[in-house]
Amino acid sequence: MTPEAALAMVEARLLGPESIPVRIRTRIAITDVEIAELYAALDVLIVHYQDQDAVPKTLAAAFVDIYNGFVQRFEQDAEQARRLEDMAIALQDKAYQLLGA
Repeated sequence: MTPEAALAMVEARLLGPESIPVRIRTRIAITDVEIAELYAALDVLIVHYQDQDAVPKTLAAAFVDIYNGFVQRFEQDAEQARRLEDMAIALQDKAYQLLGA
């Protein structure tokens, strides 16, 4: 996957009108494949930007308040709540790797 394709995927999956956080709020299912592809795209970007001082604004914006986008307050079963929280934590970890925090 090219860095350009990875960036487009991250933007679509985290910022777009049909992004994962939007789908969580509207209670539309998210597949494990979609999450795996998002993680893979982020891994490409982590390597691509590791020696650079800046990342695109849209990439940084994708991580603003990421945890709250995944951990919802509506009722859901315990397994789904844990799955979403695990995704949020994994995305925060990837953000730290990407942004050098």
